[in-house]
Amino acid sequence: MEKQIERQREAEPVEIIRHHEEIQLKQKAEDKRLESLPRVLKYQDIPWTLSANACCKRYTGVTPSALDQRLLNLPLYSLSLLEQVLVPGGKNGGHRHFNEAIFYILEGEGFEIHDGIRYEWEAGDLMCVPTYCVHQHFNRSGEKSARLFFSVPIVFEMLGISRVEQVGLHPDYEIPAGAAITRNERGEMVGYKVEGGLELKLSADLLHLQKMEDKKALAQMTAKPGNKYDQFLNTLGEETRWRQSVPHIIKGKEIPFENTRMGKIKYLLSPYSPSPLLLYDCFIQEIPPGGRSGKHRHLSEEVHKILSGRGYDIQNGKRYDWGEEDVVAIPINTVHQHFNADPRHPATFVSFQSRLYTYLGHGGFEHLEDAS
Repeated sequence: MEKQIERQREAEPVEIIRHHEEIQLKQKAEDKRLESLPRVLKYQDIPWTLSANACCKRYTGVTPSALDQRLLNLPLYSLSLLEQVLVPGGKNGGHRHFNEAIFYILEGEGFEIHDGIRYEWEAGDLMCVPTYCVHQHFNRSGEKSARLFFSVPIVFEMLGISRVEQVGLHPDYEIPAGAAITRNERGEMVGYKVEGGLELKLSADLLHLQKMEDKKALAQMTAKPGNKYDQFLNTLGEETRWRQSVPHIIKGKEIPFENTRMGKIKYLLSPYSPSPLLLYDCFIQEIPPGGRSGKHRHLSEEVHKILSGRGYDIQNGKRYDWGEEDVVAIPINTVHQHFNADPRHPATFVSFQSRLYTYLGHGGFEHLEDAS
């Protein structure tokens, strides 16, 4: 005779939580706050600041990589936005971080040192800094400044690997008053300590450095992988070697414009071009005098740096005016279209778009109207 299964009652709740209600209330409050943030930041309204690394305008807050400050100025979750200036003959402080980074050269000419390799750049080029690469920017001109508009994805902060290893200080940076300088056996400055125990070390984290060097040194298999574990190791090695071999500088003048349904566009970085970056797309768009772009929307966040001209966006039915040097934010799932308000001259902008949403399975895209 089969034993009858006795149905047991669920335990009486010890505590009732309002988790789902709290989530909805938080989402409503967040939506309201995002709606209140500007979509256009004026170049002259953002001050220049000097850190141990660089002299920058910080469009997305004082510390744009910090999660609690990511929505100070613009309604962007995944992109931090900065602009860096290098004085004639100047350089920034060399450093390394897990984050990849993308730089568009606004003006000037110079070169990079990435893990000991030199890459030349000039205005109109795109610079790609792969993950955990020691990099430093140098202005080659002795007469003119160089400016770089750039972004670092905030997802690394969410993953707990946003640390920065400062290798050298910006030449004009002043260490805090009263700080105790630390030196190596050769008498060279390797960092400093301030009151309270905080210490800045001018070196790489040895544990993480060893992990990355081990990753780069993955041997290439001579035989076909016999199991999924070996297949994973082989794929990881192939991807690492490929990212080390592709160009870190994309020459803007070598890439043609294309006439698309969205308008006249030059694609500097896309999934179809070799690059050490995984989380960005980048293009230049030109809007003819008195013309307009196409209209579309996508889940990915996007930002524009206006290179020339004046005009306005229509985003979800609202008008936002912009001019040369301004920064324009396009939040997620926003219907947007760009208009040139000048009847005689074209308007151009460089665009960074987050590719992260596509990798997360949310690359939704809806084309609504062709350019004219």
